[in-house]
Amino acid sequence: MKKKLFILAIGVFLSMSSTFAQVKVDRGYGNQITKTDGKLSTKRHGSALAIKYGVKAGVNLSNMSNDMTFDPNFSMGTGFRLGALVNLHWGQRTASSLPGTGLWGLQPEVLFSNQVIKSDEEDIKLNYIQVPVMMKVYPLSALSFEVGPEFSYLFSSSPESIKVNGANVKVGDCKGFNFGVGVGAAYEFNFGLMVGARYSIGFTDLAKNLKWKNNSNIQLTVGWLF
Repeated sequence: MKKKLFILAIGVFLSMSSTFAQVKVDRGYGNQITKTDGKLSTKRHGSALAIKYGVKAGVNLSNMSNDMTFDPNFSMGTGFRLGALVNLHWGQRTASSLPGTGLWGLQPEVLFSNQVIKSDEEDIKLNYIQVPVMMKVYPLSALSFEVGPEFSYLFSSSPESIKVNGANVKVGDCKGFNFGVGVGAAYEFNFGLMVGARYSIGFTDLAKNLKWKNNSNIQLTVGWLF
């Protein structure tokens, strides 16, 4: 069931990309010119929705909680992330502003995320495919604050096992669906560069018999919007 939900989330992302790719965005160029009472005036035609596609990459600073009786002494490790996104920005800041300068936006992403957690025994490496869907609020046309769900699928983990207080923990068996929430901020420069920071919290145990949650991940990213 969880795997079906994850596949559905990716399907929704791809279908949104296909649908919105057919929308013609008016960015203020080629306005139709009409003559009224001997004066030239302009009329802007098209959607008030700006659609941008992008790529992003960055650093993960990850930690993990432990609800087991033994203590692996987890601490923050460094991994990486990279992927693609669709940035949807609605409305106009003022009547004369370009489309896509309003208050609200939405940004679905598909990412590969490598997260590393340090422990007394050995570094634990978790590799995810993630689909965050961020609702964005733009107090300025280029600055946004964001919050939204993060759907993840853990497809590999290493090492195969570690020993904690004499117990053998099979880390390599950890796979499956994870759910979390992210909150952050981003800045989009006019020429395409995007920088962002996000903090995500995971709510799902890594395995039924392993009460570890990969629930602390600081993400620092740079990207490019087209």
